[in-house]
Amino acid sequence: MPSDAETADVMRRLAEEFVTTSGAPDVLDFTVESIKAADLLVDSMLEADSADAIDERFGLSMGAYVGEVIVRQGAKARWTYDVDQRAAAVQSPQFAAFPHFKVSKRMTVGPEHSLEQFVRIALEDRLPPAARLITSKGIRRGSGD
Repeated sequence: MPSDAETADVMRRLAEEFVTTSGAPDVLDFTVESIKAADLLVDSMLEADSADAIDERFGLSMGAYVGEVIVRQGAKARWTYDVDQRAAAVQSPQFAAFPHFKVSKRMTVGPEHSLEQFVRIALEDRLPPAARLITSKGIRRGSGD
């Protein structure tokens, strides 16, 4: 199991990879507003029927970018590794969210799984759709997706 520091390092590198391979490095500046560009990128791929052709690494790097925006813009958020989900998660005192899963849903289901909405909710330290709520009794699944 990777440490939180190792997870954060890998996610930062994947996020930077997404910026350089996206074709829009001037727009992807790790701000909340840049997530609109990620949503538009997915929309254009879906319109061109090329979403199926996206390799797993691109989806992972986009998920890392979404999570890294939450981490950089939200003082209470950090990367961690969730053993149960076997995935990197962005954790705040209130929730654990899985940006990679959200990106996958955005690509396969469509715009109702807005990446921008996911990030904005997380930055308000509210429970994003399909995140897990952290309580004094442990972690429980949130509502949503």
